[in-house]
Amino acid sequence: MTNYLLPEDFRVYVSAQWGVVNWPAPGYIEKILPTFNKYTLQDGGYIACYSHNQEGSIYSVGGGIYVMGQIRLQGGYIGRIFQPKGYEGKDISAAIEFKTLCNQIFPAARSGGWAGGDTGGWFGIQ
Repeated sequence: MTNYLLPEDFRVYVSAQWGVVNWPAPGYIEKILPTFNKYTLQDGGYIACYSHNQEGSIYSVGGGIYVMGQIRLQGGYIGRIFQPKGYEGKDISAAIEFKTLCNQIFPAARSGGWAGGDTGGWFGIQ
């Protein structure tokens, strides 16, 4: 569980060589990671929405996969992985409910988006 609500204009810093961090660093470019706080109570966390479409994405995680943004839902973190309520221990990337949600909120995914829960790094969760 995290009590943190990220701002909807959450700033991240991106480097082609070193990935993404959430603090200013030399050689990194500031970008806004669209963040939708669909759920605002304390027992929540974030799913990341991914796509193979680079256009409209914020940063790459490699292998032709791009992050479009993130959505706060009810659930909790197991380690650094967020698991939405009712999906504990399940692979949410295959769940139609989250694919639909990502594609509705991030149309740049071109109906090819999916979700993942690896967002705990924003909060220092290891």
